[in-house]
Amino acid sequence: MRRQLFLGQLSAMGLWLTVAALFYGRIFSGAAWLVPVLGGVLLSAAMALVFGRTSMPPSARAAALVVAGVLFVAIAVVLPTATVNSVGDFIDLLLGTTVDGWRNSLTPTLPIDTSIAEPLGFVGVVSWITGAITGTFVARSAQPAIPIIPGLLFVGLALPLAAPVGSAPYSLVAGLIASGLLLVLVRAVPEATLSDGSSSQVTEFVGERLLTERLISGVPVLLLVAAVVPVLVNLTPAPTEEPFDPRTLRVEEVQTTFSVNPLAQLKSQRTAEPAQRAFLLELPAPPDPAFFDRVGLVALDSFDGVNWNTGATYRDTPADLSSFREITVDELVVPQVIEVTGAQYPWIPAGNRPARIDADDVWFDEESGTLITPDGPTNLRYELLSRVAVPTEEQLRGAVVDRTDRSYLELPNLPNDSSLDRLGDRLVGSNDFDRLKALEQALKNDWTLVLTTSSAIPGTSVGRLERFMTAGEGYRDQFVASFAVAARNQAFPTRIVVGYRITEATDDNTEVYLDTITSAQYDAWPEVLFQGIGWVPFDPVPIASGEAGGNEEDATSVSEGQTVTQGPTPQEAEPEEDSEVADQEPRTTTTVRVLVVSGLFLVLFPLMLLFFVFAVKLLRRRWRRSIDEPTARVLAGWQESKDRLVEAGVDVRPDMTVKEIVSAGRRDLGVHASSPLSTLAPFVTAAIYAEEGPSDQIADLVWGEVELFDRHLNDSRSRIQTIRARVDPRPLLESV
Repeated sequence: MRRQLFLGQLSAMGLWLTVAALFYGRIFSGAAWLVPVLGGVLLSAAMALVFGRTSMPPSARAAALVVAGVLFVAIAVVLPTATVNSVGDFIDLLLGTTVDGWRNSLTPTLPIDTSIAEPLGFVGVVSWITGAITGTFVARSAQPAIPIIPGLLFVGLALPLAAPVGSAPYSLVAGLIASGLLLVLVRAVPEATLSDGSSSQVTEFVGERLLTERLISGVPVLLLVAAVVPVLVNLTPAPTEEPFDPRTLRVEEVQTTFSVNPLAQLKSQRTAEPAQRAFLLELPAPPDPAFFDRVGLVALDSFDGVNWNTGATYRDTPADLSSFREITVDELVVPQVIEVTGAQYPWIPAGNRPARIDADDVWFDEESGTLITPDGPTNLRYELLSRVAVPTEEQLRGAVVDRTDRSYLELPNLPNDSSLDRLGDRLVGSNDFDRLKALEQALKNDWTLVLTTSSAIPGTSVGRLERFMTAGEGYRDQFVASFAVAARNQAFPTRIVVGYRITEATDDNTEVYLDTITSAQYDAWPEVLFQGIGWVPFDPVPIASGEAGGNEEDATSVSEGQTVTQGPTPQEAEPEEDSEVADQEPRTTTTVRVLVVSGLFLVLFPLMLLFFVFAVKLLRRRWRRSIDEPTARVLAGWQESKDRLVEAGVDVRPDMTVKEIVSAGRRDLGVHASSPLSTLAPFVTAAIYAEEGPSDQIADLVWGEVELFDRHLNDSRSRIQTIRARVDPRPLLESV
């Protein structure tokens, strides 16, 4: 009867947690979320339920669940979605799923792509914790309704995450109510507490017939309640306000949602007649223009196949800005005084790696290093201090790119036989920097491409870049975007920075700083992240005459509208339309990796669990044999022999005497196999009832008989049966 009740509670708990996990199907795209979320909550609940019915100390149970949870999240989420090059990378990615997961889950775009590790990993961690607490409550708590509380909180977390999707489906709400009530009913039925009129109470298990009768009468009632409640809720007048969305509670953070794409404005800004003043620049201590020739507005770090966007989060910050990346090369401190009288963007100009600013109501994103004014930079004058990295050529060639943040590597699917793929093949060299310079050279000099202002159509979608590469005509934004896409496609962390050039070339080809920066200096360039150096800019656009560094006699300089004729022409490929690129599904390769690795984990997890059972039993046996007190060691040896009987299928109950257990072993195992039990019986009885406890010699003798009993059992069964007994979890259960 106890086993039937155990299986009933296990089934009801599994149904309850399954329905709760299905609420997350409205948050994630595809089916790859099922294993980390649904698999995590069910596996942890089953493990916690088994552990909760053992004699393991609470701390040991908690440690085992934590270790198993870390392994689960690592194998089911982190490894399939990211490339791990070292233990440090693995730890950073694992911690990122919990530290950044909640923030990245509050995304305005749903459903969330399951190829992004942080949101999926965060929900996987929450799923594991929910299942572990629920299973522990089912095993250890006598209150019938306690185990549904973690599941309710789990569902409550899903509802605000999916607030933009709308209300939950009635079928899920009804299933949640029905499964929750069923779990409470199953837990309330098995036990009846009888009072004899005094303070003592006796708990007895009801019969199978009574259990069946209560289920038959109770299940229709809870199903009726589950069906009626969502209907009544639907009849209730809906509030006029928008549904609760936790994104509105992020008071200290501002997410950039400006509608104008700064990269899309590149052509219109540079060709505006007359040129519009952007800002005034004063450099109290002008540095060498070779090290400081541009200031940025905004860094664009995400590409959805159509547009480059920024995912920066800005915080109101004091004058001292945090140093967001460790630099191991020399730095150049560059003070700047900038005056902005009006602009169409919320971002304000800043040199690379701003370290200090003297201005009011300026917000800062420490990851990208960009600054923003929430109300727009109107009549703003501020002093800024930048710490610019100045690596030597040897340091650049000796550095490696920093792939810690996987967001700088994300790309949509590229067309088959893409010209951008072939462009990435030009990334050749003995080090990362030389490879990127080779890509820069390929776009700047070695391809038959036209840098034009008259007929080029702006745009950086995959389809537009394909047409640019095959037709050989495009504008500056397509040179820059092609570099960024080709570099990311070869696993180089790349972003696009939109900003201004602040130098120009004189007649003698000497670069000087400009005092007034206009729309003619508006520009964009790609940057790649290097360890110990930071973001390193590249210039894949052919230098047009009249611009900084340009010279009509320079072989690498061409006027906008002229052709660079060196190098081979890329093979033509039929480009996809922009509308098709915009509707492309997220990358399928990562999703397949998630499904494959998660499937393998589900196959290997039972083996891992069996190994865990074997290890726990082995450690417990060693602990029992090492007990110092002889009486306790004798009783521990007897308990070890009882465990062997349970593994052999002998019916051993807590209320049986030593003599009854020996008789049951002789009946089921035979006289020879069980003969050591007959030797053990008088020693165990004496240890329990004798006035004087046994000696150390008696305790050692008892454990000798325990070892002999093990050998007799192994001799009487096959190797498969022996292995099965070693991993049998029943001895770890208290109520077998």
